[in-house]
Amino acid sequence: MSLLWAVPPVAVALATLLVIVQLRAMADATTELGLQLRRLDEVRVAVSSVRAESAAARETLRSLRQR
Repeated sequence: MSLLWAVPPVAVALATLLVIVQLRAMADATTELGLQLRRLDEVRVAVSSVRAESAAARETLRSLRQR
């Protein structure tokens, strides 16, 4: 009979352990996502500068063609 009373606490402990493991994995994934978003922002800035330089080059080319 005493073993029967040990089952619920053991089940709760295992469930708690599983939740902790899942939360840890989610925290790691969140950290990685934050890093990837920062990298994406860096790429966006680089693409923006490339677009600006491309527009300037096109404008220079148009002015040279008109001469």
